[in-house]
Amino acid sequence: MIFFETEADPTHWFPLPLHWTARDQEEMVKWSLMCAEIVRHRHRKWWYRPRRIRIAERFLRLAEAHPVPNVPADQAFLYAGDARRVPQPFYALAAGPEGEDREAGLRTMVQADEENPVRPPDVVEFRSDRLGRGLRCIRYFGSGSGSERDLNASLNYGWWSEEHRVYVSVRTVSTDVPWLMANLAAFDDFARSVWLNPNPE
Repeated sequence: MIFFETEADPTHWFPLPLHWTARDQEEMVKWSLMCAEIVRHRHRKWWYRPRRIRIAERFLRLAEAHPVPNVPADQAFLYAGDARRVPQPFYALAAGPEGEDREAGLRTMVQADEENPVRPPDVVEFRSDRLGRGLRCIRYFGSGSGSERDLNASLNYGWWSEEHRVYVSVRTVSTDVPWLMANLAAFDDFARSVWLNPNPE
């Protein structure tokens, strides 16, 4: 199995184990408390009396909710750069080719050609020193119905790794599109920090 590694700030980005079950509650609690202490320490200079337990509860809820059955992922990372929000999950996946054209396969990985009833996706070339040329696609979709329909978005990064002969994707989904766009530079930096390790220690 190929592992996703990152050089992103470890006080902002946290690997989320996907193998836990309900029987691993004690491990999940320990992990949540550890993450919360890192976040609290990182933000203590400006945040008045950050509550470690409240932060830990947010991490724990995410640990208990994953893996999400309808989100294919080999690994997941949580963005906790904004300590006042629930950490944002990002999902990493490596997939082998199925004989398709490389560009077509890459567009599939970033959902560039999915049905987009709300508005066309924003698809741009995206380069990484680690993974080379890829694509970034912001895909918009709605939830709810009628006048209450809300705008959501998925942020998708994708590459073809010639070295490992796999497609690589990193993606997240948000119901808060303005927040997603406001943090796009931080998410771009994270995507560029990702690399593949076929032989983890």
